[in-house]
Amino acid sequence: MAVRKVALIVFYDKNNRILLQDRKKISKRGAEWGFFGGEIKERETPEEAVIRETEEELKYKLSNFEYIGNYKNTLDDAYIIDRYIFVFPLGDKLSKFVLNEGEKMQLFSIEEAKKLKMVSGDYETLDIISKYLSVAE
Repeated sequence: MAVRKVALIVFYDKNNRILLQDRKKISKRGAEWGFFGGEIKERETPEEAVIRETEEELKYKLSNFEYIGNYKNTLDDAYIIDRYIFVFPLGDKLSKFVLNEGEKMQLFSIEEAKKLKMVSGDYETLDIISKYLSVAE
């Protein structure tokens, strides 16, 4: 089974809400919401990928982000997704983002996000983020 490596960035605010991307018109798997980030290219580190993807999707030069782990899951029995997860506190940065991919972006609590239509592996990412945010408080 093929492995696809992706780097995801999770932006969060002071109320521990996370920023998600409306992917209804661009999703290949029917997901309506998802994280910012994308595929790690050959000879690219996860850190380089998350910086590149953030620039592509939000026109924002990411720095001082934190790596919090990775995990693998199988997507539709088609391939394995190896997810590298990074976090970044929003602070006043939301107003500096220029959405370049997706229809819109919106802040959600973890509980609200768990009710959204996402690709299967994103729910595990929500659990990881939830644990991170509860420890970071």
